Amino acid sequence: MTKVLTFEVGINGLEDKIWRKIEITDSKTVADLAYTVLASFDSLAYHLYYIKYKNITYNCGICIEEDRSKIPPINAVKAKLSSVALKENDTMEMDYDMGSTTTFKIKYLGYRNLEKGHGNHYPYVIAGAGRGMLDDLCDFELKEIVDDIDKKGYSKHDFTPGYERPIKYDYRDFDIKRNNILLKGLVSEIKDGYETKH
Repeated sequence: MTKVLTFEVGINGLEDKIWRKIEITDSKTVADLAYTVLASFDSLAYHLYYIKYKNITYNCGICIEEDRSKIPPINAVKAKLSSVALKENDTMEMDYDMGSTTTFKIKYLGYRNLEKGHGNHYPYVIAGAGRGMLDDLCDFELKEIVDDIDKKGYSKHDFTPGYERPIKYDYRDFDIKRNNILLKGLVSEIKDGYETKH
């Protein structure tokens, strides 16, 4: 029977301010979990990522250089979540963008059986806070911006999402309803970007 897995995900150092509680089925891949994290945290998703769980690394399957680790990485696209031996309260780490790294702490909270007729509902964000990440900034640089907003009570930080006009970044501006309306479409776009063969 298909299971609905629940994960709590936070940006390293900001887990109390920018976080999501995500539900996803175990029929999805580790890559699908990564895409859901990136989509729900407003990433532009144009950098490499990998997820570490215990002594295993799941990578995005795009090889840049020869891997010299003792345990070779597993392609996240080929690893179903059902095949990962998750135990309640286990944690994973996801690193995105190896030049300006944002690390996500991912905690597995448990599962329930999928209700009949609800398969198309997932992935889904059931709770959260904080607008999301900023591409091309390390998580500690984002923390400096968040701390500055908290200190001043307002934001003076602009960012450009893609090729659009600059807009104000205020981490306190999070709309879970809007996040969920866009989520599946963004996950699909991100999946196409990482998995389309060139």
